[in-house]
Amino acid sequence: MLMHADNCTLLVVDVQDKLVPAIAEAPRLVAAMKWLIDAARMNGVPVVLSEQYPQGLGHTLPLLRNTAAEPSVVDKTTFSCVAADCLKGTPAETRSQVVVCGIEAHVCVLQTVLELRAAGKEVFLVSDAIGSRNRDDKAAALARAAAAGVQIVTREMALFEWMRDSRVPHFREASKQLLQQPPALSFQEALSCLPRIDQLGGMQLWREGKLEAIIENRPGQAGSLAVYHALFRDFGAITPKAARLGQWLYGEHAEDARKHPGKHPNIDRLFSLEVLGGGYGVRLMPH
Repeated sequence: MLMHADNCTLLVVDVQDKLVPAIAEAPRLVAAMKWLIDAARMNGVPVVLSEQYPQGLGHTLPLLRNTAAEPSVVDKTTFSCVAADCLKGTPAETRSQVVVCGIEAHVCVLQTVLELRAAGKEVFLVSDAIGSRNRDDKAAALARAAAAGVQIVTREMALFEWMRDSRVPHFREASKQLLQQPPALSFQEALSCLPRIDQLGGMQLWREGKLEAIIENRPGQAGSLAVYHALFRDFGAITPKAARLGQWLYGEHAEDARKHPGKHPNIDRLFSLEVLGGGYGVRLMPH
C-alpha cells in the first residue's frame, strides 16, 4: 500500500522538552522530524502532536510545533495514544492512514502503532524519525511493529508518496528545501536537544595520557561543554565518528570555524580528529 496525502495524518509522539535530551543522538532525530513535518506541510498532510503528561515533562519542542501548520495538540497519561482516547476529534481519527514518528520507539510509539493497527488503520512507522535512549530498544520496536503489519518506511518514502508526481506545484520547493539539503538544526536548536550540564563544572580532554584541554561551564564555553558532554554520553569518548556528529551539532559555527582556523578551538579539535585519527578520553569535572 502507498501513503496518500489526502488520506494521511502525521502523528508526532511525545517529542517534549524533558524527554528529548535523554534520547540517543537526539538533535539528528529532531532534525529528521522537522524535515518530515515540513514535508507534511508542503503536501497538505495534517499534523497531530501528542504529549505525555505535559505538566511534568513539558511540551512539544517549539521548533517542531512552529514548523507544523496549525497542528492538533493532545495530551495523555497512558503510553499509547489510542489507549488514551486522545486522538478523537483529530484527523488521525477520521483519516484511514497514520504516519508515525517520535519517541520513545519501544514505548509510546510502539504501543500507539500496535493499537492503531489493531483498530484497522493503515499505519506507517518512519524508521529514521523515531528514537529511544537505547539503540537496541529501537531495533526491537521496529521488528515487532513490522511483524504486526505496520509498514516500516523512511522520510523520503513519505515525501515521494505524498507528492506522487513530479509535476505537482510544490515539487521544486520540496526538491530544493528537503531533497537537496540534509536535515539540519541551528546551533541553538541543537543545544535545546542536548542533556543539561548544570551539574558539571567542566570537562578534561586527554590524549595519550596527557591533558590537552579543559572546557569549562562558563559563558563562552558552556555551549561547547554541552556538545562534548553529549558526544561523550553517546560514544564513550570523543572519537572520529563522534567528531563528525559534533561538527554537525555546531551548525553554522562549524562553517565559520572552517573559514577562520583558530577562532573556535573546540571545533578545530573535532576537525583535527578526522585528519590525525585517535580520539580524546574524557574526565568530567563536577561543580
